[in-house]
Amino acid sequence: MSNSNGFQGMKLGHLSSLLSDYMYDKVIAEEFDRYPKQAIVSLGQGGGRIGAELSRFGHPTFLFNSSVSDMNEHKALIPDERRIVTKSSTYIGLEGTDKDARLGFEIANENKDLYKDVALSKEVREAEFVWVTVSLGGGTGNGALKVVLNYLSQVRAHNALPGGKIPLGVICSLPSTSEKGSAFRKNAIAGLAVIQEFIDQNKMGIAIVIDNEKMANYYTNTDLSIKLRKGKEQEVDARSFTNLTIASTLAEIGVLPLLNGRSVYDKTELLATWSTPGWGTVSKRNIQISGENISDTIDYESEVKALFKENEVLAEYQFERAISGAIAIIYPSNKRLSPRIADQIFDITSDILDTKVNLSISTSDNVRDQLLLLGIAVVDSPPTRVGTLREELVKWDKIEKEAEESRKSKNNNDLFDGFDDFFTAEAPKRKNNGDLLLSDLPGANNIELKDIDEDENKNKVAKSLDLTDL
Repeated sequence: MSNSNGFQGMKLGHLSSLLSDYMYDKVIAEEFDRYPKQAIVSLGQGGGRIGAELSRFGHPTFLFNSSVSDMNEHKALIPDERRIVTKSSTYIGLEGTDKDARLGFEIANENKDLYKDVALSKEVREAEFVWVTVSLGGGTGNGALKVVLNYLSQVRAHNALPGGKIPLGVICSLPSTSEKGSAFRKNAIAGLAVIQEFIDQNKMGIAIVIDNEKMANYYTNTDLSIKLRKGKEQEVDARSFTNLTIASTLAEIGVLPLLNGRSVYDKTELLATWSTPGWGTVSKRNIQISGENISDTIDYESEVKALFKENEVLAEYQFERAISGAIAIIYPSNKRLSPRIADQIFDITSDILDTKVNLSISTSDNVRDQLLLLGIAVVDSPPTRVGTLREELVKWDKIEKEAEESRKSKNNNDLFDGFDDFFTAEAPKRKNNGDLLLSDLPGANNIELKDIDEDENKNKVAKSLDLTDL
């Protein structure tokens, strides 16, 4: 709306400290009614946490989970009617799936009408783009992914862009090596296979992949403190930092069509990039500058390569050429950017991506002493981490098989030598005062099911029981 305050007044939390200063430009508030309308569908615990951060930007967000406690974490952000519990009639009272994605799929199928209702909701139908968020290492969210994408892809096809592109994307995460066991790897590879299937069939757009292993390595020796806009600092955990980074980057890219500049990245171009079927990355980079004119001595080639290929949060890709891409340049309105430098950045980006590149060049009244670069790239190959996950899966399959064989073959009886007949019948014993011990009572030691027959004699405990009747 033209009288909107933009992002001012939103419950941004830590996000407000990660957002670039241009997000608070007056022009964004004035043009906020053109900000892309997005809806979020979040699956499971990990997906719910990503979705919760995205919801801070005013996007209607739906959370699905079989665990009430996981969803209650987001009560302050997501209303009750959009926090949807998926119960199982087969497994009564079950909360969570213990990382079993097949069980998650089974529960999702039981609740498919709930997913269908959300896919047909006004918020999803009227959105210009829909994001599905999920952790691929888990069971509940990953298990529901195929069910959700089946419904959403059909509904979103009615909002298809020119060329038949479906405005539907996935933001997903891969497990790190600290998450032990084969289950995480099987879940993740299976989830990636589902996404690849929908990409190949042109039923969705971009898939943005968070690599928790890469993030863990990058942040091992890094102070995960956010400098708050009020001047204080607050430490956050690594995964929260990652979710904040993804949410803030997507928001910053989302406002590019609202900015003034000599080269505009309009909303149709933005949505077309997001809706390109493939694996993608979104990233930003801040370059410190000084002086009245932006220097031509900066190594722009290294900066642009880092923008697209050295993201500390997102998965890496091996590609010769991208399918689609964009580069945005934002600089202070009180400084001068030579057209030659802008052309240089564009040419470098075109060479790296080797495809048609959309260009945005904008100024900001709020940005000071920084040149900002934002990039989007969509490629046709899944992240290189897939190969590593398969190697890790082979290793964990071997470890778990050897552990099971060891358990079956190990003889622990020696540890309990002398106690194997502790609970068997013995000769009656009496205390010194002559009272009977419990072991003196008839049948006290070796009660068998055949002894139970309540119909014949009520003094007996119960009649013979056939276990097949249970």
